[in-house]
Amino acid sequence: MAYSTVPKVRRDGVIQLEDGTGVPVTLQIAYEEGNFTFDVPGGGGSPAAQTIVRDRGVITTVRKGDDEPITGSFSAFFRQFTDGSEAGSVIDFITKAGNYSGNTSTGASGSVYVEHYCIDLKYEAEGTDFGDDADHSVTLSKCVCTFSFAEGDPSAFTINFTCYGGYTFTGPA
Repeated sequence: MAYSTVPKVRRDGVIQLEDGTGVPVTLQIAYEEGNFTFDVPGGGGSPAAQTIVRDRGVITTVRKGDDEPITGSFSAFFRQFTDGSEAGSVIDFITKAGNYSGNTSTGASGSVYVEHYCIDLKYEAEGTDFGDDADHSVTLSKCVCTFSFAEGDPSAFTINFTCYGGYTFTGPA
């Protein structure tokens, strides 16, 4: 199929958290603003920082520097801080607490080892309902998450993440 002609909007997106078990434990984020963002460093397909070499202030060379992680965030409306019963919260999932205390970190396998508890984040945008061959998604791997809370109407969490395992895009072939 040709390049999609339908711009995607926040109503088309879904955020899902996944742990590192064989069949991942998942949590689809509900009651969220639709402001998922992520920043891929580098350029030209490389996660490396740009090291600028100057000769007396004049740029002469740009070299690949150290690899840089992917960073991003999203907001979810506050419903509860924790839940140790059958329904865990987003905070429980990212901190491996409550109902999700048995989750497995995604950081222990693969070429990049992450000692901290981390998860995978998957963002999927609907495509097939608009005539695309497939839905469009990105999976961000080995994400260490932090959160902040803000009271308001509604009160909300901001989930910030740093991903050390890279990203994978999927979509129409």
